[in-house]
Amino acid sequence: MTSQVRLNRYERGIVEALTAEHGYAAEEARALVVRYVHVIRKLGAYDAPRDHAERISEAHRSQYPPEAWLERLIAGERDLLRGGVLPAERSASFAYGR
Repeated sequence: MTSQVRLNRYERGIVEALTAEHGYAAEEARALVVRYVHVIRKLGAYDAPRDHAERISEAHRSQYPPEAWLERLIAGERDLLRGGVLPAERSASFAYGR
């Protein structure tokens, strides 16, 4: 028996954006949010729900699994803790906006 995931208001907003702006049926949109809920919660509610909806839709279309996304987020956190900056920030192109 699988447990039911209770979505908060922000996550329900992502479901609404997936249906309204990306053409998903309500059940499919909810299933996507449930599938990526750990990624959503890791990223936090800083961006508008429609921004997360766009990212989730793109991840789904490109078959990017939530496990890989979550691992990438965790690896970025580890890099920050180790060196204080993200790898991309170490390059001159990042520093000079190129």
